[in-house]
Amino acid sequence: MENIDNIIEIKRGLHKICRRELVNVIAETEKCEDFYRNVFITYSLIYNTETLRQKRAFVAAITEYFILKRLPEACLSLNEGKYEIKANIKKFKDFLVETLDVYFTIHAASNSHEDFNKKYAAHFNEEVRDFSKEISEDRDDSLSDFAKTIKKIYNFKDKNDDC
Repeated sequence: MENIDNIIEIKRGLHKICRRELVNVIAETEKCEDFYRNVFITYSLIYNTETLRQKRAFVAAITEYFILKRLPEACLSLNEGKYEIKANIKKFKDFLVETLDVYFTIHAASNSHEDFNKKYAAHFNEEVRDFSKEISEDRDDSLSDFAKTIKKIYNFKDKNDDC
């Protein structure tokens, strides 16, 4: 069962590197939340809405590494720093599902986080990717004065119930 708040936060992380259409296709994939939950747990992060909110840079980095870089070049293009779909949507979705299946297959065959990283990198003939920089980054939750005022108004409860 997907948690809509988690999906919203995943989408916010995806918007850092993807155009809207691509964000929606990834978020609507059946295994979307399973993938992010699995990666968060693999990297010893708590998977919940608050952590997703704080780790948008991590969401973007793992999406690029585990999904976007694994898709055929004919499927995606990079336009002004953001990925966008350039293939037929149905074909793209098929490639996306295959890519996630590869991730889950390698993960299921692994004994530990380190073992998974080695097997995944070896599968793609790459060096093991370190996400410690992205994991350590937290989103700045400080609000502008305007945003703080709006939040106060939104949460204000009038003592007069007639309004």
